[in-house]
Amino acid sequence: MEKSIFKPFLTVVVLMVLATLALAFTVDVKLEDAPGVVTVLPDQLDNWVGNELRFCHNKKCYENTPAQGQYYIRDLEFPDICPDCGEQLYSMSWAEYDALPKDTEFVKSAYTNAAGERMFTSIVLSGRERNSIHRPERCLVGQGNTIMDEYVHEVPMPGRKPLKVMVAVLERPYNLPDGKTKTYYSYYAYWFVGQDRETPSHYARMFWLGWDRVVRSVAHRWAYIAVSSKREAEGRDYEKGLDDFVQKLYPAILVKDSPLKASPSP
Repeated sequence: MEKSIFKPFLTVVVLMVLATLALAFTVDVKLEDAPGVVTVLPDQLDNWVGNELRFCHNKKCYENTPAQGQYYIRDLEFPDICPDCGEQLYSMSWAEYDALPKDTEFVKSAYTNAAGERMFTSIVLSGRERNSIHRPERCLVGQGNTIMDEYVHEVPMPGRKPLKVMVAVLERPYNLPDGKTKTYYSYYAYWFVGQDRETPSHYARMFWLGWDRVVRSVAHRWAYIAVSSKREAEGRDYEKGLDDFVQKLYPAILVKDSPLKASPSP
């Protein structure tokens, strides 16, 4: 069996062993509510200006507004009130709110620079239930994307080791008014952060989640950070813009005195 195919099976076996040990020996697991990241995205990151997203959960707004009940704060007179129906706005869409545990925390924003480039950014902070965060690939495919490639990219970080992020190279077809079909080329970069751990791998996150419960008797709140933007049909020139943005975003979202700023764990 190829190594890439074997790896998920090995991870499952390890997690099963850890789960068994947890049930047998770790009845008193300490729940750490303090996350490793803040759930606030800055209004500005150097030359990048942010515009936070809000969502209306009124079905009529979803069906009858051009953006399907999605609004940018800078365009609103009142940031938490829907301009179309007057109801409260939320930091996650209705579909996300309905599917995820209610103590899941969300923040989303779109950043633009003087060149007109745009970076969509989000932070998902898990609650006490493990299913607050799942494999990003599941949602990407569900949104109509085709994952053309996936690889780990290292973002150079001043004062510490490079930050490893998972990059999904995406394509999504859409219909033009004249009936023709065009392809939207994009990428989606993400990584996971615990209190003192970070990883670009969902399977590694699950491993450390189990390890910390068994060995350290601690359950942390993990965060899932994602950055996405458009790209050219060929090549990886987008990595330059990705590096520039993540280098500014990363220190801004870590909690004060985070050990990850200088010496990250595996």
